[in-house]
Amino acid sequence: MALFYAFAALICLGSYMVPVRFSNAKGFAFFPFMAFGILAMDLLFLRGGLARLWAHPTAFGLALLSGLLWAGGQLMANGALEQISLAKGTMLFSLNTFINILIGIIVFKETAGDRALGLIAAGGVLLFAGAWLVSIAEPAETQSENLKKGIPLALGAGIFWGAYFVPIKIAPLLDPAANLSSLTFLSGLALGGCLPGFVLFFFKKEKDLDLKSSLAGFLSAALWVGGMAFFLLAIEFLGLSRAVPIVNANSLVYAGWSLLVFKEIPFSQTPKVLGGTLLALGGIILLAQS
Repeated sequence: MALFYAFAALICLGSYMVPVRFSNAKGFAFFPFMAFGILAMDLLFLRGGLARLWAHPTAFGLALLSGLLWAGGQLMANGALEQISLAKGTMLFSLNTFINILIGIIVFKETAGDRALGLIAAGGVLLFAGAWLVSIAEPAETQSENLKKGIPLALGAGIFWGAYFVPIKIAPLLDPAANLSSLTFLSGLALGGCLPGFVLFFFKKEKDLDLKSSLAGFLSAALWVGGMAFFLLAIEFLGLSRAVPIVNANSLVYAGWSLLVFKEIPFSQTPKVLGGTLLALGGIILLAQS
């Protein structure tokens, strides 16, 4: 069942950043639309979790902090995807795999030993080699890229996403009597994640909510909330250092969207994209075995 949760998370989280491509609002401007969708999903399906979480202030605060860290990464990811292709952006986001592995091992003692360290080193090399190979793929003639802006934003997203699970993992250690489920923590994570979107909306000069962007934002939110529900269940059963690498194989899904649907990269560059993605996937598999 744990692998089913991880695979379901992979599919959902391998598609939730696609709707922005159909939205009128782009980059940072898209996040408020997604935030309204996340809040709606939270209140519709997770409001019971919010009530339980509210009774445990420490866990509630840590769940909100996780959401804020995720939102920081998402804002950078939205900005990155306006500068570079889905394939390149999501491959660079996978830096969070390496960070989560190290946190899982060093902080939460999920595994240890020379074999684990060897697998981490080999997996890390393959992961970064794959990311580099995809990053040098030339864009299609109809696409323009700004690597100087896009790559730092994508790497920044990877750093934020490498840390946002930590508060949730710490919460049961600080308040073991609470005995809160993964979905309960998701309710607080979602609430914290949507708050920066409302701040952006408040300071936005034009506060119109056009239908196309609103629908794209809601679809993106639904895929993210569903994917996160499966993701947290996978972490509960597999541990942070194993669940994250499996789910982050979603870069293969995004490579498919980028190549086959949006034609962001010409066919001549397919070997670089698929080769890099498969190298990274190999690295993720090795990391998952650590």
